Amino acid sequence: MKLFKILASLFTTYAGVRFVQTILNKYSIGIYYVDKEEDKALNAEEAKRVEEENSVTPKRSIDLRGTPTHQCVCGNEVWNLQVVFDDYEIATYYLDMECVQCGSVATAPTPVDREV
Repeated sequence: MKLFKILASLFTTYAGVRFVQTILNKYSIGIYYVDKEEDKALNAEEAKRVEEENSVTPKRSIDLRGTPTHQCVCGNEVWNLQVVFDDYEIATYYLDMECVQCGSVATAPTPVDREV
């Protein structure tokens, strides 16, 4: 009985060593130190940078309302504009529009403003 326990123990140890060898051959394993406070600060800085890139700050925008225009002073020709649809067509639109690139506000042109 004692011999059986020794053989069982040896077999179990051998199987465990082979299993660990298999795992180590298949995967790269290491010990890493992560400073959670530093990681949190880096994530906050990254989030702030992304927010600044995606948002329009009031410092860069200009109020260009008054004379209707097609192009912003930053060179962009794409605008955010509020419209009302009727039967799949634009029926009405507000005259205040916002530049997609810099956030400046301007007056939207209308057919009445067209120079002849």
